[in-house]
Amino acid sequence: MTNPNANPDDNARTNPKPSLDALAKRHDLDEELDWAKTELLLETLDTRGRDALDFHEIPVCSIRDIVRHAFESGYRSGLHTGYRQGRRDACEEAAGREAPSQPRNPELNPGSTT
Repeated sequence: MTNPNANPDDNARTNPKPSLDALAKRHDLDEELDWAKTELLLETLDTRGRDALDFHEIPVCSIRDIVRHAFESGYRSGLHTGYRQGRRDACEEAAGREAPSQPRNPELNPGSTT
């Protein structure tokens, strides 16, 4: 039951509308979980509260493949979204302005003398 005297702005603060980034990440995560479930030949990745349903023998090669796939997927996702030097640089480039070309971390800059 809703409170007729409640301020609609209060609901917006407690349940903010998810950003497009959050929705895309949720979609990507759901796809990866489906892939892992298929790769491991499991009905579900949910905890069901019984050892016979929740514990499985998994070959090392399957674990290796899942870790490799997760890493490569995350790497591709990072390249796809434009996180070259961080979100600020991507925003600058999207706005048509030149983003800083030097890494912010001097250890990453081979020409740094510090």
